[in-house]
Amino acid sequence: MLKFRKKDDFTDGQEKVKKAKNPARRKKRIKQAVALVIVLAIAGGIYVRSAQTKDVTPTAMATTVTRDDIETMVSTSGVVESEISQVYYAPMAAKVSELNVELGDAVKAGDILLAYDTEDLEFQQKSDALDAQASESSYQSSIAESNKQEAIYREASEQLANIETLIVFQKDLIKQFQYYVEDEKTEKKLKLYDERYRLNRRINNLSVQAYIEDTEGVHVSQAQAMNELEEINKKLDELEGDKELTEIERQIVVEQEKLADLEMLRDELKSDKNSSENAILDVYKKKELEATVEKGRLAEAQAQAHLEEALAGIRADFNGIITELDINNGFVTEAGSKLMKLESSDAVRVNISLSKYDLAKVELGQKAEVEISGQVYEGTVSKINRMAEKNDAGTRLVAAEVHIENPDDNIYLGIEGKVKIHAQKSENTLIVPIAAVNTDQTGDFCYVVKDGILEKHPVTAGLSSEDSIEIVEGLEEGDIVLTDTSMELTEGMQIEPLLM
Repeated sequence: MLKFRKKDDFTDGQEKVKKAKNPARRKKRIKQAVALVIVLAIAGGIYVRSAQTKDVTPTAMATTVTRDDIETMVSTSGVVESEISQVYYAPMAAKVSELNVELGDAVKAGDILLAYDTEDLEFQQKSDALDAQASESSYQSSIAESNKQEAIYREASEQLANIETLIVFQKDLIKQFQYYVEDEKTEKKLKLYDERYRLNRRINNLSVQAYIEDTEGVHVSQAQAMNELEEINKKLDELEGDKELTEIERQIVVEQEKLADLEMLRDELKSDKNSSENAILDVYKKKELEATVEKGRLAEAQAQAHLEEALAGIRADFNGIITELDINNGFVTEAGSKLMKLESSDAVRVNISLSKYDLAKVELGQKAEVEISGQVYEGTVSKINRMAEKNDAGTRLVAAEVHIENPDDNIYLGIEGKVKIHAQKSENTLIVPIAAVNTDQTGDFCYVVKDGILEKHPVTAGLSSEDSIEIVEGLEEGDIVLTDTSMELTEGMQIEPLLM
C-alpha cells in the first residue's frame, strides 16, 4: 500500500515552534509519552496476533481533538551588540597624563576615562589671550586714528571750500579796484585833453586876431589862454601822482597780499586734506582689521575651550564597555585622532538572520526570549532589514534585530545569544498532535475513527508548535484521530482506537 508522509516531514529545519507554556500540561505530556511507549509495545503484540487471527479488530494509538492555545516560535541565534556607541576623538593636541580604562572594561556614566597634562595648554591659552588683547588694542588705536583723520579731513574740506570762495571774492575785489583806477585815469585824461584841445583852438584864434587887431585886450586874452594851457599840461603831468588814485593803488597791493595769504592757506588745507584722506581706513581695511581681531578672539576662545576640555578629561557619556582603545599613558594626541570607543551596556540587541520561511512569520514589535550565558531576558523585534544578503553558504537571509528589554551586568558584548521569537498565536483553537496530520498528493488529512470505522478527512492546517498543530478546517472538537499510522490503513476498515 501507499505509505503517506507525515506533516512534520515538511516543516522547515530552521523553524522551531512551541506551545504556550503550561508546567502542568508539560508533566502530563511526559506521562503520556511514557504511556505511549508502553501502549505501542502492547499494540505491536496485538497487531501480530491479529495478523494471525483475522477475526481480531486491529488497534492503533489515537487522541481526541481538543481546543487550546497554540503559538509558533521562531528559534535562531545571533551576536549580542550594543545599540548605542560613542567614538571619542582628541579635541586638541595634548599629552595623556592618565588613562583609567583598559580594553573590555565596564564603565559608568560620568567616569573619567582619560586625563590630560594641561601645562602646555595653559601656556597656549595665556599666549592666545595676550595676542587677542594686542589685536584688540591695535584695532582700537587704528580706528581712533582713522576717526581723527576723518575729522581733520572733514574740517579741511569745509575750510577749503570757504577759502576757495574768499579767493574768488578777493580776486574780484582787486579787479574792481584796478578797473576803477584805470577808469578814473582815463576819464580825467580825456577831460584834460578836451580842455587842452579847446584852449589850443582858442590860442590859435587869438593869434589870428592879434595879427589882425594888435590890441592890448587881445594880447591879454592870449596870455590868459596860454596860462590855462600850461596849467592843463601840468595837470596831465601830475595825473600819474594823483593822491586818490595812489591810495587806491596802495589798497590794491594790500588786497593782493591778502589774496596771496589766502592762496597759501588754501595750499596748506589741500595738503592737510590729502594727508588725512590717505590716513582714513577704508571699508576693506576696517574689515581686515576686524577679521584680525576676530581671529584673535577665536584663537583665545579655542585655547580656553581646549584647556577646559583638558581639565575635564574624557568622561563616559553612558554606562558601557570599552570596545576599542587606541592610546596609552604618555601618548601625545593629535587633534581629531581617535582615542577609544564606548558601547552601551544598557541598550543592547541581538543581531539575527531570518530565512524566507521565518520572515513570513516575524513582525516588528513581536516579543521574544533571549538566552545569554544561561540567563533569559525579555526581548522585542526592533528592526527587520528590507534587503536580503547571502551568507557564507550562499543562502539569502534577512538581517533583523531583537532589542533586549531588561539587560544587566551579566550581558557581554560579542557573545552568542539564543533567541525565541513569539511569532504567531491562536487562542481557543482546535489542535491535534503533529503525528495526527498526514500528507499525500491531495494535501493534508487525518484518519478519524467514527463508530469503529476508519475515515479519511482532508484538513486545513494552521499554526504549529513543537508537538501540536492547529486544524482550521476538516475536524470538530471531540473527533478521535489516529496518531500512529505506521500500519497499513484503509478507509472503511474497522479499527479500535487506543486513546491517550
